Amino acid sequence: MSSSLEIWIEYLLRFSHLVAGIYWIGSSFYFIWLDSAFKAPETPRHNVDGELFMVHGGFYYQVEKKKIAPGELPKILHWFKWEATLTWITGFALLIAVYYLRGASLLVDSAVFKMSQTQAIILSLALVASFWFIYDFIWHRVANKTLNVISSFVLLTLMIYINTHAFSGRGAFMQTGFILGSLMLLNVWVRILPGQTKMVADAAAGKIPDTSFSIKAKTRSVHNTYFIFPVLFIMLSNHYASIYNHPQNWLLLILLSVSGALVRHAMVTQKPIERWTLAPAAVALVGLVFMTATLFENKNSNQNSVISFSEVQPIFQNRCVSCHSPQPTDDVFKVTPKGVSLVTEDDVRKILSLIYEQVAVSKTMPLGNKTQMTDDERALLTTWLNQQSN
Repeated sequence: MSSSLEIWIEYLLRFSHLVAGIYWIGSSFYFIWLDSAFKAPETPRHNVDGELFMVHGGFYYQVEKKKIAPGELPKILHWFKWEATLTWITGFALLIAVYYLRGASLLVDSAVFKMSQTQAIILSLALVASFWFIYDFIWHRVANKTLNVISSFVLLTLMIYINTHAFSGRGAFMQTGFILGSLMLLNVWVRILPGQTKMVADAAAGKIPDTSFSIKAKTRSVHNTYFIFPVLFIMLSNHYASIYNHPQNWLLLILLSVSGALVRHAMVTQKPIERWTLAPAAVALVGLVFMTATLFENKNSNQNSVISFSEVQPIFQNRCVSCHSPQPTDDVFKVTPKGVSLVTEDDVRKILSLIYEQVAVSKTMPLGNKTQMTDDERALLTTWLNQQSN
């Protein structure tokens, strides 16, 4: 009963996080596109900076971009803030359920860095706070935009490098997404909403609002859209062990993040000349394919003698079946992960390619090497797997 409840909790959290994220990301992209698409009104109107005509769902829409002015506030003013908040809350709850609990088995890898579950959680939260204060200082206190961009790239590189050298490959990717998502939320609540609230309050009191608040808020809003594609990839990355467990996973994640930001820029810009950013993004993606492709080379050395299943069966028995059996004995996984059982030879032969990817290529399994598979055992199993494909 408890295992079934855990599964449903995780599923509902994932679903809620996805739906909330669609709302948040959709509204972010829409408004960034909207701002770049506005044109000056053909007939100038008071306090109207731009207008846009659209058609959707059989209806015709006229949208105006207006300045906040004293005595001209509407009765109902919609604030875009809860989409971001719900996305972060559901994402953090999912992080707790999947990565912080269960002995932090998906967050910690002793082969990367030895630490306890408590230490991993404290480090995870401390890194979020640290990188927010550094990022916020750069953009709130430093006036040189070029220097800010360079400093932000250095900060992103440092953040990814620290994460990939402190946590498991999968955990490092999720930790990076957690930090970026937290920066996005804090941008909304600490730097965007307070300025907007001040401007609305001034207008309601009959004062002329300080437009510098809107400029600062727009800067952080634009930042959030650059974070979106890297965060989206990270949300899906747990399906691609060959990437997050790559020996240079930190470099892959940097390339993915930068190329995602470049694609984002090309998507929303209204200046065709600025779509040159697609070229370096494409080069980065080709580099990613090349780097990861080398992992799938089939090594056929040391295969002069044929290895029987009876020689590798003890490896499955001692290192795998505590989780991958109809009745797992592992202290964390009480339900067979993904329904994969490795008790019999028939069980194993059904998924040889998957085992090869997880054990020989990405070395994801055993998870965090919890059952202490030795290098000799992994080499023997890899040789046997190679022989099965010949």
